[in-house]
Order: sequence, then structure tokens, then C-alpha cells
Amino acid sequence: MEKSKIKNSDGGQAGQAVLITILFFLLTSSALLLAFSSIALRETNSSRRDLRSKQSYFLSEAGMEDILWRIRSGKQYDLNEAVSLDGRTAVVSVTSSGKDRTVESSGDIASAIRRLRIIVQSGVGIAFPYGLQAGAGGLFMENSSRLIGSVYSAGNITGNNTPEITGDAFAAAGSIIDDIYNIGGQARAHAITESAIAGSATSTTSITDSTISTNAYADSVSGSDISGMLFYCTSQSGNSIGLPPAVQSCPPPNDLPVIPFPLTDQQISDWEAAAEAGGIHTSPCPYVLSDGITTLGPRKINCDFTVQNDAIVIVRGPIWVAGNVNIQNSTRLELDPAYGATSEVLIADNPSNRTTSSKITVQNSAQVLGSGTSGSYLMLISQNNSAEIGGNEIAITPKNFTDASIYYAHHGKILIENNTSLKEVTAYAIHMKNSAQLTYELGLANANFTAGPTGGWSITTWNEVK
Repeated sequence: MEKSKIKNSDGGQAGQAVLITILFFLLTSSALLLAFSSIALRETNSSRRDLRSKQSYFLSEAGMEDILWRIRSGKQYDLNEAVSLDGRTAVVSVTSSGKDRTVESSGDIASAIRRLRIIVQSGVGIAFPYGLQAGAGGLFMENSSRLIGSVYSAGNITGNNTPEITGDAFAAAGSIIDDIYNIGGQARAHAITESAIAGSATSTTSITDSTISTNAYADSVSGSDISGMLFYCTSQSGNSIGLPPAVQSCPPPNDLPVIPFPLTDQQISDWEAAAEAGGIHTSPCPYVLSDGITTLGPRKINCDFTVQNDAIVIVRGPIWVAGNVNIQNSTRLELDPAYGATSEVLIADNPSNRTTSSKITVQNSAQVLGSGTSGSYLMLISQNNSAEIGGNEIAITPKNFTDASIYYAHHGKILIENNTSLKEVTAYAIHMKNSAQLTYELGLANANFTAGPTGGWSITTWNEVK
């Protein structure tokens, strides 16, 4: 009996040991399982966060590239945009500073925010170094018209009834300067007659009946009042000289060369192509805007275009009008603020009729403005060529208190009259009258455009900011 009890007691202890071992194994296994599960869960969550982060990054990048494409191609965009991709939205903002655009794009998927920033800079600008540049048709000023700046002309610079040029006056290639009441800087031409010049006067042939506040240089000089020194080659007579004696100096100065216009026909065609790529307006025609606010560009208008009364046009790309342009009354054409310090164009060009069509008229207090940032302009271009082929049509006519930036008609004539105030004019022939005034801005020495000949936007910075 005692032996039996002892045996049963040993068997129970052995069973308990086995049970304890099994329980320990189960607990250990559960702990290991929980540990592995926790690790796996953390890895899964980490993978999900990484996936959401990558999705946010690509969403942000998609928004960035969309706006960058719009900027570089001259397409319309707002300063704050929401760009959708696969049911998600990237928030994009654009700010301007000088030639730069700063674009920030934020992608947010399940709070995994990724934010990118790029800075793009506009290309090299177009130089307008003179307030007026005229072709072989020259510059004619009358009735107290005034240029606050300088002029370079391939034709004659002539005046009537007290016109004034505050800067330099240069007439190239056999052209003359005649009857300019006051030239505030230097004057140089093939011949100079009956003009008052505050700086030096230089002529290839003769200076006659003029008042010169500094020095005079010419082949022959007669009947002139010269405050400084006189340098002549062939003859001098009847002159008053401030610093005698007159100095014989040969040969006389050469004629100035003709300088090219800032733009070529090909460059203007590039702008036209950029405008046409934005769509073509065919109806209603003629296209007339009389009130309200209209956003326009890039766009080709296949007929005459009139903006009148109280209409406001916000320009967001190059505009090509295959007809005449009439901007009148109290209307405004202005660049979208997103342009910053860059500029844009409106072109009147009817390729089938450049003699009596392709003209621009701006009148009656109409305003043609930039973006509001210094250095921004809306340039009006006419491809009318009547003046170049000997006709009498006027390519561009600004008059009656109008205000605009840059007028350009390198094949045609521009007539400026009636208290009009401008920034820069380039044309084959230019006529200023009736107290018209042009005030040149230094920023025009390098005006920057967003498309066409200077199209060019280069990326200077691309980085992640969050």
C-alpha cells in the first residue's frame, strides 16, 4: 500500500511538471507572437506612412509641374490654385518678386504633408535703350511736343513750334536734325540746323544757325553761338565762340550707323504662335467688349477687336488680333498681377492686309497698363506697313489723354497727339504733336517678357521645404 501511494504521488508530480512546461511554452509563444505582431504592425504602419508620404510628395510635385507648365507656356493660372490628381488635391501658391516666380505646392494625404518650392526666373529681356527709336521715316515733332528721354533715328529729326528733347538726339546715315527748340543732351547728325543743344553737337557736314552750350564738331560751322570750343575741318564763319580760338580738325566726324530695331518679324511671329496656341476667337466678330471684367489670353482673335466704355480686360497671355484694335473711352487693359515685373504683348496683324488693316487706336482716357509692379508693361505692336511702302495710313494712334507702356510699329507710322503720355515708342516713322509727351523709363533698357522671343523661364531653385 505504501509503495502504491508513493508511485501515484510521483506520477502526479510528473504530470504537473508537464503541464507547467506546456503552460510556459504557451506563454512564451504568446509573448513572442505578440512581439512579432507588434513589430509587424509597426512595420506595416511605417510602410503605410511611407506610402502616404510618397503619395503626398508626388501629389505636391504634380501640382508644382502643372503650374510650372502654365508659367512657361504662357497659360492662365491664379495666384492660388488647387490641382487635382486621382481624387486628391494639391494646393499651389505663386508669388512674384522682380524677374522671379516662387511656386510652393503642398500635398497632404492622411496628414503626411510634403511641400515643394521652386523659383523660376524669366529669360533675357528686350532692350529699348531710347525713349524713341525711328526708322528711315524719321521723327517729326511740333506744337510743344516733348520727349523726356533720348531718340535714335535712321531718318531726319525735325521740328516746328518749340518741340523739346530732354536727352540725346542722334540721326544716323545721312539724316539731319533741324529746328528742335531744345535738346538737353548731345546732338549728332549728318547736318544740324537751327537747333538749341545743351551738350555737344557733332555733324559730318555742317552746323548752321544753332546754339550749342558745350563744344561743336563739324566739317563747317556758321552763324552759331558756341559756349565751348569749336572744331572744324573746311570752314567756319560768323560764329560766337566761348573758348577761342577755333581748332581746325580733319577729317570731320563720320555719320552714325543705323541700329537694328529691338524686335524682328520672326520674334513677333513667335508671339503670334504662342497666342494662337491658347485658342482662336471666331465669333462674335467684330469682337466688342463694352462693360464688365474679361480675362483674355493667350488668344488669337480672327477679326477686329474693340474695348470700350467701362470694360476692363485682364491680360493673361499674348493676344494676336488679325484685324484692327480700338481701345477707347475709360476702358483699361492691364496685366494680371501674377506677371510681377514681366511684360506681355498685344499684336494687331492681319497678314492678308497690312496696308489698311493691322492698326491700333488708343484714345479718350483709355489705359494700357502692366501688372502694377515696376518694370511690367503691356506692349502694343502693329504690323501695318503703309508708311514703309510710301502710304499714308497710321499704324498706331494714341491720343486724347491716353496712357500706355510701349508702342511698336517697325514697318509703320505712329502718330502721338493731344496730351498723350507714353513710356517708349519704336516705329518706322513717328509724329508727335499738340503737347504730346513721352517719358522714358529706365526699366525699358531691359524689359522682360514671358513668351515668344524671350520666352524663357529657367528654374533656379527646386527643393523640399517640409
